[in-house]
Amino acid sequence: MCDILAITDIFKRLKKGKESKANISLTSINLRFGSDVHALSGKEIEGQEFELKIPFKNTMGSGLLPDHLKGPGIKITGISTDLPFQIVSTEPKTPISVGYLSSLVFNVRLRSPTANYTGPVTISFNTESSDNVNIDLNKVVLVDGNLRIDVEDTASNMILKRSQIIRRDIQVYKILKYGRAVSAVKANDPFEIVSSEPSMPFTVDKKDSYVIKLYIKCPDFNYAGPLELSFS
Repeated sequence: MCDILAITDIFKRLKKGKESKANISLTSINLRFGSDVHALSGKEIEGQEFELKIPFKNTMGSGLLPDHLKGPGIKITGISTDLPFQIVSTEPKTPISVGYLSSLVFNVRLRSPTANYTGPVTISFNTESSDNVNIDLNKVVLVDGNLRIDVEDTASNMILKRSQIIRRDIQVYKILKYGRAVSAVKANDPFEIVSSEPSMPFTVDKKDSYVIKLYIKCPDFNYAGPLELSFS
């Protein structure tokens, strides 16, 4: 009788140990920076504590900027996550500065208090800097007299230096007729057109003149809303 109880007790302990082993199924790994979210593929994980290797590259200037214009450095002040996960450690440690176009890999160790979990995990990179501003454009609008055209797929979020100049390549075939002479292009406040290619005034009189490069000075404060470009 004692032997049976002992064997039963061992079986219970083994079963209990098996059940307590966490099975974490991450359907996706979401990386959040400002209002941008980038999704990586999910993975299967055994155990309640695990490590994720997360690549990070500072491209918050613009790949379209002229070579002499540099994007801002970014200071990552912390890395956080949402329940049911907890950050155990990060390597390299924060705060840390990441120069423009510089890249590194964060090793983020997490713990899930839930024995079994199926769903996404979100890792947020937190930043704050008095030298940078957040420019959140919900759309770009082209205006010629009473005609207004919303340019498709132009929503963007940028972290820039205060009063930084950005470049926008604008397709104008939907707003300007062939042969149209343009004396000026103006942007809505708080933006300012610094220069253009071709330089103003210009005429839309050949194929490549349907794409205009505009160099635009952004505000020295956070902005959320449209960028309106008016032709006259």
